[in-house]
Amino acid sequence: MKIGFYGAGRVGCTLGRYLKEHGAQVTGYYNRTGERALDAAQKTGTIVYESVNSLVEENDAVFLTVSDQAIAPVLRELQNAVSLKGKLLCHTSGALSSGIFTGTGAYGYSIHPLYAISNRETSYQTLDRAFFTVEGDPKYLDTWIRLLQDCGLRCKQISAEEKVRYHASAVMASNLVCGLYAMAAEELTACGFTEEEAEQALAGLFLDNASGIAAKGPVLQLTGPAERGDAETVAKHLDVLTGENRETYISLSRQVLRVAERKNPDRDYSAVRKLLDE
Repeated sequence: MKIGFYGAGRVGCTLGRYLKEHGAQVTGYYNRTGERALDAAQKTGTIVYESVNSLVEENDAVFLTVSDQAIAPVLRELQNAVSLKGKLLCHTSGALSSGIFTGTGAYGYSIHPLYAISNRETSYQTLDRAFFTVEGDPKYLDTWIRLLQDCGLRCKQISAEEKVRYHASAVMASNLVCGLYAMAAEELTACGFTEEEAEQALAGLFLDNASGIAAKGPVLQLTGPAERGDAETVAKHLDVLTGENRETYISLSRQVLRVAERKNPDRDYSAVRKLLDE
């Protein structure tokens, strides 16, 4: 199956390079900024398509690796330029489903890497850590799953109806953690740390905890005063925290108690829960 890419940013360059190096038949890139398409083509040993017509006509499948907001306009551009009948169209949005391709004549798919692709130069080297989700037209669904698996990638089929909930989960585990980390650093700056010192001080704790969660899961990794049922310490924390940071502490501590009860089903957490509810 010949695969072309519309979009040569971080995701397009990373996915195309990984697939090409693992045996998939990636042919090349079209991008509105020609320099990016040329760079991605050079990195993957492929070609630059000069028009969307040639991109579509010369490939069996086309990935739309553009921003979520650009998918619909790009799709209209393709429909106005060339017949999409019988083609396989894919986007890599976490939030949007394959339903956006309905009525195009193409077989539509959403193929999303549950991974933070942050660098178009190096992220392809660690893409095998990603977990891919796939949903779309039944006709070639198994074909896509086999292709990803043959390239050494883990993947799971999900339903279009669950894409938004799935994406919210990804945001919780990724983007929202950045906000939580910034909040923790903010509290350290209130203790006299510089911003740089605060971020450095938390790094080891954060990385070890993240590694533990990845290796053992949140139940076995969980520690801390809420897990111990230490209501006295939790009360002291609530006394010094204010505003949104205090609200976040309370909300996440309630979640922690749910995990703690799975870890220690015989432990009494009523005192901690009472504090949080008050």
